[in-house]
Amino acid sequence: MSRSEIQAKNPVFLRAYEQLIEQANKELKKEIDPVTNKTVLPASGDTHDYHTVGSYYWPDESKPDGLPWVYKDGQFNPISNSAATDWQRRKEMLDSLGTLNIAYYFSDHEKYLEKAGEIVQVWFIDPETRMNPNVNYGKAIPGAAEGTNFAIIDWTDIGKVITSVQLLERAGLWNEQNKVAMDKWFSDYYTWLTTSEFGILEDTRKNNHGTNYDYQAIGLMIYLGKIKQAEAKIEAAKTTRIAAQIEPDGSQPLELARTKSVNYTVNNLWALARIADLSRRNTSVDLWDYERETGASIKQGFEFVIPYITGQKNWQWKQITGGGAKAQLNKLALPMVRRTELLLGEQIVSQDIGGYSKFNAMETLVYAPDF
Repeated sequence: MSRSEIQAKNPVFLRAYEQLIEQANKELKKEIDPVTNKTVLPASGDTHDYHTVGSYYWPDESKPDGLPWVYKDGQFNPISNSAATDWQRRKEMLDSLGTLNIAYYFSDHEKYLEKAGEIVQVWFIDPETRMNPNVNYGKAIPGAAEGTNFAIIDWTDIGKVITSVQLLERAGLWNEQNKVAMDKWFSDYYTWLTTSEFGILEDTRKNNHGTNYDYQAIGLMIYLGKIKQAEAKIEAAKTTRIAAQIEPDGSQPLELARTKSVNYTVNNLWALARIADLSRRNTSVDLWDYERETGASIKQGFEFVIPYITGQKNWQWKQITGGGAKAQLNKLALPMVRRTELLLGEQIVSQDIGGYSKFNAMETLVYAPDF
């Protein structure tokens, strides 16, 4: 639909396309910043190991050396996204691939896909700069842990790398050597994700970490042709995610208990929606229409949030960032609901309350709302 709207000179879609191409052209000029560029080494001493510091951890002011660092929920430590470690460069790499993938899709200009290929080559294939296929040293806690399972969520959108590889193969811009190398990397990472101590631990989390783990693992299963495993994982989500996370009234207690309760409620619902989309497109399991005997369901999770978005109810839980709960319900929750509707072809809330104006250029083109 977006392509036809662009061709028809629909001003909303044309402006979104122009903004996308403007950003994609900026991506063409950026130097690739691989994992090996970090200046703070992980405990392994290997620059090829992905390494970050726990986002909400801070030096203990009561200790002379500040060790071990202490947890302050929702208070992001700026050192976490400095160039010294890999959190920001990983985010920028995935954002770049997302932009370049969509720019190629809508423009058919191979220069965008070629740049994506260069990024993938540097980050995952080149022996000098490639990332090791594990996250053993992410979200480290100085003085306490060399790494933690919580870093796995950083790679929720590894699907952007998969999409680049798929587009490169389809366009004939990916040679057999690169395909073999990337398939091995994905396979090795998947093995680590599903068999390592951190991977197994993250899989047991009953909050958004577990849901985002599932989205990541299921996407890899589908790409690697492990469809039966994907179906089993999605089937299990009825118990491990929906039943474990969502109350009969649709509330998510573990997300509401956070200091950024709107953010985490939105994060988990979006992860569930994306798993439902993967399940519909690739398996025989339909999570969206599934309902526990208690009444708990993904739909009910969305229904719980709607009265707070529309102003019928006042959000009672903490929201220490983003201007407070009301602002985040408008900036984060409403557009997430609209994305879910378009992703799954379902109506969740009345069209009267808007939300599409909150979409950025890429979201407008990818989800194609009916303005």
